Amino acid sequence: MDNDMEVSVARITKGFVRGSGPALDGITFTAEANRITSLVGASGCGKTTTLRCIAGLEVPDSGEVWFGKQVVARGGRIIVPTVERHIGMVFQSYALWPHLTVGQNVAFGLKARKWKKAPVGERVRQVLELVELPGFEDRYPAQLSGGQQQRVAL
Repeated sequence: MDNDMEVSVARITKGFVRGSGPALDGITFTAEANRITSLVGASGCGKTTTLRCIAGLEVPDSGEVWFGKQVVARGGRIIVPTVERHIGMVFQSYALWPHLTVGQNVAFGLKARKWKKAPVGERVRQVLELVELPGFEDRYPAQLSGGQQQRVAL
């Protein structure tokens, strides 16, 4: 998918536990291409659930999620699978695989996108340079500080 497009959600709803009310109740907004968009609100208001629906990690019960002119989720169905949306999220807990090295964690998404081995290795080196962690490829997440783990997650 094109990285240079708007993302829209239209009337999405999402519930988790019966009787507790919806986590999302008709959320609608557009995040314009090449603009910074922030979701702000009180703890528990649905910010993370909204982002998870956009990324495809949750399926909205109703409504639509659009990437540009392409619908990616509609009416409780996934139209475009998560891996094909090319969305990255850094979770509060960083979501690093503890049994994989730093290099393997960084390479994980590239391999899922079926990159060839040589370009993956080069891109891992470039990314670790960018986040100021060159030479950390063979370390495990437990061997890193919290800030270093966050940079690997990025």
